Amino acid sequence: MQLFSLEGKNALVTGSTRGIGLAIATGFIEAGAKVYLHGRNFEQVRQIAASLGAQALALDLSDPSQIAALEFPERQLDVLVNNAGLEIGTTLEHLDLNDFDRVQQVNLRAVIDLTQRLLPQLKASSSASVINVTSIHDLVPYHGNIAYCASKAALAMASKVMAIELAGFGIRVNNFAPGAVETDINREVIKKIGHDKFAEWIPLGRVAQTSEMIGPAIFLASNASSYVTGTTLYADGGYKEHLVRYRAD
Repeated sequence: MQLFSLEGKNALVTGSTRGIGLAIATGFIEAGAKVYLHGRNFEQVRQIAASLGAQALALDLSDPSQIAALEFPERQLDVLVNNAGLEIGTTLEHLDLNDFDRVQQVNLRAVIDLTQRLLPQLKASSSASVINVTSIHDLVPYHGNIAYCASKAALAMASKVMAIELAGFGIRVNNFAPGAVETDINREVIKKIGHDKFAEWIPLGRVAQTSEMIGPAIFLASNASSYVTGTTLYADGGYKEHLVRYRAD
């Protein structure tokens, strides 16, 4: 459907060399967008981008000076997906506050910083969409993950503020919150906990695949969501609604 087309749009997806980010970037390309893949290692990003027919952008989001020096090559940016994230699991008792600060830098400050840096390009679009990838843990607490949960909760609220501030420029800002998704990073953790456990905890009865994150992202990026801003789209199989939570062990 034309309503979901991204033909002629420029898109940047951060953290897109693997996992959910790569799936979203691939889906955007198939929907017609010119996509910039992002990662920290230029050669890795370049190779993956070349294989997909995408553009490459290398940037270390843990370094504010690199964001400040960014010169985005397009005059116009239609879709910005702030997907890159960092997770360091530890309880409050053992939390290193330097690690806490690193998580906030990548998951929160870099999102605000990069979006601000790219505002001229976003303003140049007639239908710009900013999609901030949070998590069900922007709402649901997760034992042993205070830094990550705090960063995602803060980002969810920051998105709402961005939405009302940028609406006058025609820029929509929404949160996209996945639940349990099987990626290369967490596959072993999911296997250790057990797919049977997730089948019990998640109302739809299974962990999601990365490909299932493409549709919701295209909806938020496209004209199909032209009157949607300041909200959160959860793609979690009903996981956040369930009363059963996994134990600390």
